[in-house]
Amino acid sequence: MNLFSEFSSRAPNKVFISILCGVFSGVAYSLLIPLVISSLENEQGGLEYSSESLQTFFGFEVQNYYIASVFLLVCLFILITRTASQIILLRVSMDVTTKLRLSLYKRIMKAPISKLESLGSSRLIATIATDVGRIVDGARVLPELIMSVTTLVSLLMTLFIVDKNVFWLVFKTIFLGIITYQIPVLLGAKYIRRAREHIDVLQESIRSLIYGAKELKISTDKRESFYSDVLVQNEHAVLKSEKLGNSIMSAATSYGDLISFFVIGFVAFVFANYNSISQAELITVIMMLLYITGPVAEIINLIPEVLQAKISLQKVERLSGELSTEEATEQVFQIPSWEQIRFKDVCFSHETTHGSDSFGIGPLTFSVEKGKITFIVGGNGSGKTTLSKLISLHYRKSSGSIFFGEVEVDNNTLNSCRNEVSAIYSDYHLFDRLLGESNQSKQALIQQYLCELCLEEKVTVENGQFSTTSLSDGQRRRLALLVAFLEDKSLYVFDEWAADQDPEFKQIFYYRILPDLKAQGKAVVVISHDDRYFDIADKLLIMEDGLLKSNDD
Repeated sequence: MNLFSEFSSRAPNKVFISILCGVFSGVAYSLLIPLVISSLENEQGGLEYSSESLQTFFGFEVQNYYIASVFLLVCLFILITRTASQIILLRVSMDVTTKLRLSLYKRIMKAPISKLESLGSSRLIATIATDVGRIVDGARVLPELIMSVTTLVSLLMTLFIVDKNVFWLVFKTIFLGIITYQIPVLLGAKYIRRAREHIDVLQESIRSLIYGAKELKISTDKRESFYSDVLVQNEHAVLKSEKLGNSIMSAATSYGDLISFFVIGFVAFVFANYNSISQAELITVIMMLLYITGPVAEIINLIPEVLQAKISLQKVERLSGELSTEEATEQVFQIPSWEQIRFKDVCFSHETTHGSDSFGIGPLTFSVEKGKITFIVGGNGSGKTTLSKLISLHYRKSSGSIFFGEVEVDNNTLNSCRNEVSAIYSDYHLFDRLLGESNQSKQALIQQYLCELCLEEKVTVENGQFSTTSLSDGQRRRLALLVAFLEDKSLYVFDEWAADQDPEFKQIFYYRILPDLKAQGKAVVVISHDDRYFDIADKLLIMEDGLLKSNDD
């Protein structure tokens, strides 16, 4: 994948037309100065205005009106082709932006949860929000780049016809200028790339600032330390690299802009003294050299933008390479009715970014039955949440076997078995609407749950969308529970659901909600530290150091 491959693959005809318009525009642009010069030439080869070629149009006297008419038509042609080239590629770039983001969305949705957790949300958001836009911005300058290159080539060809010696002088100077220009550009790119790496770290700091606002608010020392040691340090790291990178790029751009003027000065003050060149030819050459400065400056000024796009493209490619897709079929079918989930010698290990194993659990052998409440208990770091994510199939086992009834969970059945599960974890996300099938027929049931969860005065549901999600932590968990009830799955997994509830709702959760789910024949798995309620469990799975210390089978 290179900078423009997405464009050419998505809309090859439009991109081709855009490039063609850019080429035509560049050729036409290079004709303007020769047209002006030809209108000033007299029969003796000098440059002057002639009263004999004057003609009046709309009250204005026009010199060499035939050439003037061609000049006007060329200008209109440039306007049309240049605008067409820009608009076509602009519209294509907007389509590509959306499709590229949608592609990343799909890859994220298909990636294993463990991989998303290791990459971190900050890096994913920075790539989608920053890098995709930079890639498209870099590709968007294609028409200008093509037009400038075409104009430069055409003018150099014209200059070759006018004076070969000047042509070779200009060609060698531009070639040398481009080579020497690359040195600061490469140095600047190094710092720009470093700044982009710091942005990922800064994004994580900003995320911590927002989500850790409550913790920072109650501690002046913690707040000041986070501000100075984290936010300021990361901001300065980005600022330092961007300042150096952009300063070097600006110096390189200024140097590139002056290359053409160095040539003009040399031709006017030195070259003319050692070569036989008439005054008319000298004026023509200088006019063309002045005209060349525009395309040269345009090409040089576009290089940093293209470079930014290239760096962002590398980031997107690297992320896409790390976002492995789960080896599971997308086809979903209704699995046969089951009564228990069986784990046989199941192991799982978290993989670090360097590929080495870190904390893992197993081997584990146990079962979870329908119509029973299973508690997973244990100390912090014992592997409770990891085990629950294996049960809910968010994590894929490293070894062993998992069965839903007689159906083994493998690549062909994974997503079908997942459709049997509803889970609310401690880091759950509450969407602002009910997703999936239409919930119009469930409006009465929704209202019933809102009343049972004491949310009827806080939230209403219209067209499947919640009126608000700006609720207390306990109320948000209750609203998430409403969503889980509506899903009506066979297996329910709760990770410390009652932790943020008041004593009244803790009682309701443990002594009414869980028994109701059990009575409906659901398999219920609960992670809990509330030993006062362990008596309602039909089974206790006690975890310690990644292993089952006790299994009440």
